[in-house]
Amino acid sequence: MALRKMTAEEFLRRYAAGERDFFGVELTDADLSRATGWEKNNPVGQTITGAVLGEGDFSGTNFCANDMRGCNFGYSNLTRCQFTLANLTGTSFIGADLKGATFEGAKLIRAELTEADLRGANLTGVDLTGVNMTGANDEGAWYESALFFDTTLPDGTFLQGSHPVED
Repeated sequence: MALRKMTAEEFLRRYAAGERDFFGVELTDADLSRATGWEKNNPVGQTITGAVLGEGDFSGTNFCANDMRGCNFGYSNLTRCQFTLANLTGTSFIGADLKGATFEGAKLIRAELTEADLRGANLTGVDLTGVNMTGANDEGAWYESALFFDTTLPDGTFLQGSHPVED
């Protein structure tokens, strides 16, 4: 399926008009910072690479199987979001509220989770290679079958090499 490129302006205009089906749309390098009301959106399986999504309210949004490499979700509300099987390589979640988010099977390679709130997040089977979690609150987070490789933990401990978590 060929993806159709869309500008941030067009996306926001159509979204404000009530459209919620953006399947097959590519929002590469779009600035959607401070976006709100995404809980009714279902952008599953889309390419939204390099987008600036900081300070937005995306609570409850289903981003499953999206290609979201290099996005910036800094200081956004992402509570209860679904990122199952998403490619989040190089994505920034600095200071983001990720309470109760689900990342099962996602790629978080070289993602930035500094100061993120991961309380109760499901990180089962997640690839955390090169991730920086310094200062994150991961109380109650699940890491079953996760891969820690050259990962910095919330307390600043650096795990050099491979440290898979057993079931």
